[in-house]
Amino acid sequence: MLYHVVEVKEMKKIGLFLFMAAIIMLAACNNETEKKNTNTTELIPIAVDVKLDPEKINPGEEVTLHAIVTQGEGAVEDADEVQFEIAQKGSEESEFLDGKHTSDGEYTAVKTFEQDGTYFVTAHVTARSMHTMPKVEVVIGNPSTTEELADETEDGDHHGSEHHHGSGDVSIDFPLETEYPVGKSSTLHVSFEESGAPLTDAIVRFEVWKEGAEKHEFIDASETENGVYQSDFTFAETGNYNIQVHIEKGEIHEHLEKKTIVK
Repeated sequence: MLYHVVEVKEMKKIGLFLFMAAIIMLAACNNETEKKNTNTTELIPIAVDVKLDPEKINPGEEVTLHAIVTQGEGAVEDADEVQFEIAQKGSEESEFLDGKHTSDGEYTAVKTFEQDGTYFVTAHVTARSMHTMPKVEVVIGNPSTTEELADETEDGDHHGSEHHHGSGDVSIDFPLETEYPVGKSSTLHVSFEESGAPLTDAIVRFEVWKEGAEKHEFIDASETENGVYQSDFTFAETGNYNIQVHIEKGEIHEHLEKKTIVK
């Protein structure tokens, strides 16, 4: 009888030990999970450095446009799209050239400027669900003082093409899902930065249309936090869709289009 009581006590001790060990292991797992969540790296924005070669440019000379794309300390070799937009100061017309990838995150295009003047070169870069469009001013040859004054007057009256992209340092992070459910409410969201700071108090709309359809739906987005805008939308039909986000604020008027599938 005494042996039985001792055996029961020993079993209780073993059970208590196993119970405590399980609690310790569970706590360790939770702690490890918290550490992983805490150490999650924030999304690093892409950066684009625009350069022209040669720096001193005369009319009729071939010029190489360079866009060096990086993310953190690494080169971005897989940009979805790189385009150079070229517009002469005071003109509402723009020319677009596709950038070709060379190496080390560098994308280039070749351009010949035919006449003297001041030009704006904007690199439109879409990569890793982000979009940025830095702009540089380029002087070709020797623009006359009269021409420059006339351009400045026109800019003050009409907001020429150089204002179409605001400061030229607006970044768009539009993480569109590759697939959305039909008949269920989905959330579309986008974030904007200007010169590295959240772009607040902007007018943002999502334009949604099914490929091949004439009807386009426009949905106003609300700013949920500084520089972040979102809206709910329900896709009525399955198929391939285009979604374009529009942003307006002062002289900034930009857009970015992406594709998705609804099933």
